Amino acid sequence: MNTPLQNTPSPMQEKTTVMSPVSLSHGADGRSFEGGRGPAHPGGGHWRDKPGSTPSGSRGRRVLIALGVVLAVLVIAYGGGVVLFGNVCYPNTVIADTDVSLMTRDTAISRVRSSAEGYRLAVEGDGFTWTFDPESASEVIDAEAAVDRTIGANDSFEWPVRLVETLSNTDSNAAVESSADGDEEVSRDQIDLPQGFDRDAFLADLDAALDAFNETRTGTFDAAGAYDADVGKFTLEKARSNQKLDKEAIEVAALRAISTLSKNVALDEGSFVPLAGGASESELRAAIDQANSLIGTDVDLKMGGSVVATLDGATFVQWMTFDESLKPTLSTEPLTQWVRDLAETKLDTIGCQRTYTRPDGKVVTVSGGTYGWNSDEQQLVKLLQEAVANKQVGEIDIPTLQNAAVWTAKGEKDWGAYCDIDLTEQHCRYYDASGNLVWESGCVTGNPNEGDATPTGVYILNAKRQNETLVGMDMDKDGEPDYRSPVAYWMPFVGNLIGLHDASWQSASVFTNPTAYLWAGSHGCINLPTDKAGELYNLIQVGDCVVVHN
Repeated sequence: MNTPLQNTPSPMQEKTTVMSPVSLSHGADGRSFEGGRGPAHPGGGHWRDKPGSTPSGSRGRRVLIALGVVLAVLVIAYGGGVVLFGNVCYPNTVIADTDVSLMTRDTAISRVRSSAEGYRLAVEGDGFTWTFDPESASEVIDAEAAVDRTIGANDSFEWPVRLVETLSNTDSNAAVESSADGDEEVSRDQIDLPQGFDRDAFLADLDAALDAFNETRTGTFDAAGAYDADVGKFTLEKARSNQKLDKEAIEVAALRAISTLSKNVALDEGSFVPLAGGASESELRAAIDQANSLIGTDVDLKMGGSVVATLDGATFVQWMTFDESLKPTLSTEPLTQWVRDLAETKLDTIGCQRTYTRPDGKVVTVSGGTYGWNSDEQQLVKLLQEAVANKQVGEIDIPTLQNAAVWTAKGEKDWGAYCDIDLTEQHCRYYDASGNLVWESGCVTGNPNEGDATPTGVYILNAKRQNETLVGMDMDKDGEPDYRSPVAYWMPFVGNLIGLHDASWQSASVFTNPTAYLWAGSHGCINLPTDKAGELYNLIQVGDCVVVHN
């Protein structure tokens, strides 16, 4: 018979619990829900989360995990930086003028050593030049020590701060060995240099060049040093051209350059010793402006129609001084000495040595006498004082006490017509102003064996007189003149004692014998045949030049 099937549960179904269609208000976790087994709700059942439920806590865990990861990365990065910057140079690091940024020790050493090969230092500026050529790179740099000190000073545990500093300031991230702050007070002995560097020899050579340069400069602020003749006034630039180089400052700069392998030391204002005790530029300019206001005079001094000197700013600088407050003072006291010097060197020709060529070709050198130019120094000083006071511009004729026929350079022939008396030849010649021979004659001059030699020199003919009696001195002390000699023509040129005259008592033969004066010579006068004396008397003029020479 067929037995009706029964709902016998399978093993898998035995534990199934059939729940009644009852609406549950709360689940086991305390959350309310609605399901198909409860009251109908559109859209089916779903969970409703309460505030502070589990999903928000999940996000917090995720944030914490992320922070942990970042921290771990930072720790790893920091540790890596500590290791890295304990072994390489920071960015923008310079050793001995060589960029070694981010280089390892060995690479940096090689780069510094290579850069030092062929190194040459030049110290130059304002006309000064000096160079230093080391024999080898080791003389100027210990590459290993320099790199080791640089990396050793990295402070790798502070690398983030140092890195930011180096990246933000490219001008100051040189290693300790590369440079010192130019504003620091650093002595020569404080500059670190390799053991192989001969500091003494280096400084000795540099100092010798500096001393030679300084010898050409006064180092002072004075009128002579501040006056620029090219522009005719005092200038600050000219004054500064007399500054001496500051040896100590340049020594330090040169040694610092060696320590960094810098190839050039450019001399600037700080390389020179200040003028006037360190006066400021404005003070120096004020002094120069005041000095320029005192030198307005510019006059040409003329002698015989020719300009022989100029009184201008270049002359005034000799008479100007600056006191402690830099106030310029123009003293006229040196003017007298300036005029005196001018007269002695250029103006006055009386008695000076002259050399000239006689028209017949004989070269004559003679000095002494009374002929020539003689300036009136006192009057000239007065004229120039007035010119200074009035800042005169123009010309001044030099006042004279005596004039010559023409103005030439001192030491040259400054006469026109003249009588040439040649003691060696025992011959007289008269030349006109054009140099033409218009008269000549043999003569007899003073007897040197009797102490009556005719004096040499360039003289002025003092007078012309006829029918005179020449009276000698009483040398034998007998109360009577040693001689009385009547002459027809008397032409004195040394006072009234020595002159040209006729000598009728002389035989005609002596006037043709060049040695006759040694036994038949006069008391110093120039004896002439009577006819020749008359001819000369009619030619020569008072004031003409008489040259007596050997």
